[in-house]
Amino acid sequence: MMRKLRLRLERFFLYQLIVLFRIRDRSERVARGFAVGLVVNFFPTFGFGVLISPAVARICGGHIAAGLVGGALLTFSWPFLFYLNMRMGSRFILSPIEIAEMEDVTQSSIDALQWGQTFLVGAVINSLLVGGSAYLTLMLVYGRVRPHALAWFRRHSGEHRRRYGSARTRSDRKSVNR
Repeated sequence: MMRKLRLRLERFFLYQLIVLFRIRDRSERVARGFAVGLVVNFFPTFGFGVLISPAVARICGGHIAAGLVGGALLTFSWPFLFYLNMRMGSRFILSPIEIAEMEDVTQSSIDALQWGQTFLVGAVINSLLVGGSAYLTLMLVYGRVRPHALAWFRRHSGEHRRRYGSARTRSDRKSVNR
């Protein structure tokens, strides 16, 4: 069970990175779209972050596909992002509820503080820090790393297919065995 989950997560992240590195556009547009896509996840979007991020990337002048990838990468980590927002916001505004560990992020704490000042200040600060660092990093490295990353993805996908088999061959094998 854990192996299947790890394999699915690995395939998801690798697919998102392949989509990102296959974009043929200026590094600045790709970096802007990706950073804006990441930033959307720091605010409560109620599951629509992946749909909102390309639109926001387009409005900000970034690449739409990069915004989609940025929005998809952090979608499943919302409890951790909520925790980060609360911790960062509590450095500036005192919170009426103490959230010291990940286990403290419960439905009642989310209901009580989701729209609070602590969360909002933390979300703004974290989005500026993460978005700014993602933008600068991708802006500086995208053009240089892109050809090497695509070559690595080609090699890795071939090894991955040999090691685990492709999804199509597994389903074909299951239908043949029935």
